[in-house]
Amino acid sequence: MKNKTNLKTINWSILIIVVLTAVITAIITLYDLYNTPAFGEDAQSRAGFRWGTLHIIISIAILIISVFLAIGWKRLFPFNVPISIILVGFCYVLFFLTFTIGWVGIQGMLGFLIAFLIGVILIISYSISFLIQRRNATNKR
Repeated sequence: MKNKTNLKTINWSILIIVVLTAVITAIITLYDLYNTPAFGEDAQSRAGFRWGTLHIIISIAILIISVFLAIGWKRLFPFNVPISIILVGFCYVLFFLTFTIGWVGIQGMLGFLIAFLIGVILIISYSISFLIQRRNATNKR
């Protein structure tokens, strides 16, 4: 049971760090875009609203992942939070693609990549840990 508590602590700590980082970087970026005069090449990146087919596809993906995650939250433990970290990455990229125009949208894609890698690393590490525990339990019998 102690292992389960440790996994919950690790999961929620990483999720909180990822969400706070996403919110802080989004706020700083939008503040910078709204308060920096755009001349020359700086005008390529600006704040603005866009909505198109890509946004709809990402929104549907977020909705589908959220529904399945909500349905299987308890059964997916400890993989539920890494999946939600990947979901935060999807939301991050959707935010930047929707509310920014230009090269600054790459920040959203980079944030998604980082969230995806963190989620995948957690999933792989938990899988390896469970395989080792299962093998040790089998060898002791």
